[in-house]
Amino acid sequence: MWKIQLVTAWRRLKNNKSYAIINIAGLGASLACAILLFLFINYHLRFDNFHPGSDRIYRISSRTTYGGVEGFNTGVPQPLGKALRNDYPYFENVAMRAEVTEPLVTIGEGNDRKKFDARSVFTEPAYFNILHLPMVSGTPASALGEPYGAIITEETAARFFPGQHAVGKQFTTANGVYTVKAIAKNIPKNSDHRFDIFLSYSTFKDYNAFLASDSIWGGISSSIQCFIKLKPGVNARLPANALPEVIAKNNPEDRGLMFFIMLPLRDLHFDTRFSGTIQKKYLWSLGWMGAFLVFTACINFINLSTAQSLSRSREIGVRKALGSTRWQIFGQFLSETFLLVAAAVITASVIVSLSLPQLNKTLFTDIPLNSQTIILLAGVAIILLLAVMLLAGYYPGVKQARLNPVKGMRAQTRPQGNKGVSIRKTLIVLQFAIMQVMIVGALVISRQMHFSMNTDGYLHKNGILLLRIPEKNASTLHTLRQRITQLAGVETASFCHAAPLSATNMATSMRMDGREKDEDFQVAIKYADDHYLETFGIQLVAGANLPASDTVNGMLVNEMLVKKLNVASAEAIIGQTIRVNNVRTVVRGVFKDFHNRSFHTNLQPLSLHSDIRRFSELAIRINMQQSAALMPAIEKIWSETFPDYLYNHRFLDQDIAAMYEAETLLKQLVEIFALVAVLIGCLGLYGLISFMAEQKKKEIGVRKVLGASVPSVIWLFGREFTIMLVAGFVLSAPLSWWLMNSWLEGFQYRIGVGPGIYGITVALCAAITLLTVGYSSIRAALMNPAVSLKTE
Repeated sequence: MWKIQLVTAWRRLKNNKSYAIINIAGLGASLACAILLFLFINYHLRFDNFHPGSDRIYRISSRTTYGGVEGFNTGVPQPLGKALRNDYPYFENVAMRAEVTEPLVTIGEGNDRKKFDARSVFTEPAYFNILHLPMVSGTPASALGEPYGAIITEETAARFFPGQHAVGKQFTTANGVYTVKAIAKNIPKNSDHRFDIFLSYSTFKDYNAFLASDSIWGGISSSIQCFIKLKPGVNARLPANALPEVIAKNNPEDRGLMFFIMLPLRDLHFDTRFSGTIQKKYLWSLGWMGAFLVFTACINFINLSTAQSLSRSREIGVRKALGSTRWQIFGQFLSETFLLVAAAVITASVIVSLSLPQLNKTLFTDIPLNSQTIILLAGVAIILLLAVMLLAGYYPGVKQARLNPVKGMRAQTRPQGNKGVSIRKTLIVLQFAIMQVMIVGALVISRQMHFSMNTDGYLHKNGILLLRIPEKNASTLHTLRQRITQLAGVETASFCHAAPLSATNMATSMRMDGREKDEDFQVAIKYADDHYLETFGIQLVAGANLPASDTVNGMLVNEMLVKKLNVASAEAIIGQTIRVNNVRTVVRGVFKDFHNRSFHTNLQPLSLHSDIRRFSELAIRINMQQSAALMPAIEKIWSETFPDYLYNHRFLDQDIAAMYEAETLLKQLVEIFALVAVLIGCLGLYGLISFMAEQKKKEIGVRKVLGASVPSVIWLFGREFTIMLVAGFVLSAPLSWWLMNSWLEGFQYRIGVGPGIYGITVALCAAITLLTVGYSSIRAALMNPAVSLKTE
């Protein structure tokens, strides 16, 4: 029976190619998007899920409330690990980790010397007992238990010492020469804790004595992190309740202002407050987006199928008259649905296979097209095949199975009352609503991202080249800047610790002379030379620029700091002495406020200081039209100045974009899938206009015989679509307003979801509707009434 039904279904579809192609294209596109979204969501949900006992693994991070402003930091004071290990019995293992900011590694000497970039980190041996990092040779205890010991991964060993046994070899990085004492297996790519080299933590004090001190409880650096693994059976609330005691005991001045938070390992990837990659709510939103796309494609299928049923009424009537049961008619229709959906699933799988490399490139993912992914893809495809076949095929199949055979053979297919029409129109209204929600989402996210990237428009953000400065010798840096600024196309250059808008920010306490205690807020510090304002276009509102000096000799403050200090005006603070980071200096000028962090955080009090010891970057403003010739010339000068280091560069606008990586990713996905939703919606509108044109064929013929004009006949269709468009807007407007305002709450500085966005959305949907239904409605209006009335 099923074989006959499938053969019959194949013949039917082969003889009705346009119907089959439209359905396969709509379903295939929506299923491809749904599968890609599933793979993307699955990729992120699997981060760091391979560690045994992951439910007992936590990272301790910091939260501060200085001046009533909440701040979050992945780092903790360095002595925290020792205090937890010695004073509390809750932990199976405690390990500190400190990242190395300079990635350069050198091997060999003289002409045989090779240079590599490798992510390095100081770790305690217990770190390998917390995270699952299997060893190939050696043990963490023996490798990291003594100073200047190191563990490298298999991949790193092959890169540093190709064809050689790496254990016992030496390399230079960070602060000295290290010996490879163990080899670890490569860390899976779905981990946020991937490093190439692990250095003995006891050597950290030689790298940065200040941060490595056991007495620096007030200093927090995001590079210093603490990982813990609870003993089996220990309730996480017990150590969490003990953390305030640690602050009260070791750092009482910051009690009530600094807090330690235990974050589960499995949540680190999703907590963007603490450098997480993407929030789970974004993933669930994308999941719903994929479901909506599949749902709209099913709506199309239902509308096209019911429209086609008009031309099949005689066939179904004859089948039922010859003895076919309802179940056989229903099965015949499901067979056709199965073939269409199967073809759509195959089409979607091909699209996914071809587009996955581009998806990885665009969305910064690493989803492999290996056997595991193919098996997963096949499983998802089968589930979608069954689900969509039933979802899209049930209603049209039941409707055709219930057709009265006498009326079917007489082609009396007009539904009784408006029940059938109402269901189809309801589905189109839902489709309009989904389309409008996605268009509103794309518009709001795009506008917010444009607002975030281009506010503080007076600052120079484009054409700013950032180079790493590995040495702090004054004469060397002066010569480097002089040589680079002499190049044609270089406008200006500045040494600094970080750009104005940057993820790298430092904050500390401050006190004005004459006041008894520190202010109840912290001030952000940026170190820069006297060319910083010119390079980035920062505007002074009072006073003068920083002097040309290699040491702290005056400071600049922003307008926000003047307000926080309750000073009467910008001019009034000039000449005042302020102690910042335990250094007393005089305010020389006040500059216009700008955002030194992303728009997720509030505007901060900010100060600029000049100190060559703090410089780590050279910012060069270049004419981008001459960049092709400038880039090799700049690299040549830098390499001649620092021959022992690897040249690396980046542009400021890339750094700024990285600060909004999750939002940019969401923007790209929403824009792509909003376009797909529009295309699928066009197919749905085509299906309904086909149904309406066939249903109203006699009515149109009668109207034209009685003198109706072509425009009045076209309006017969336009009126119904206008009502459905407005109904879709009424349904989508409150939902989209709530969704977008919930998303915008993550930004301290944001746009509003105003009537302009909804006006654009309705106009776009109206234009899409006009273009989609215009041809069919005009063709129906121009049909010869003699043909439309000649039916029996």
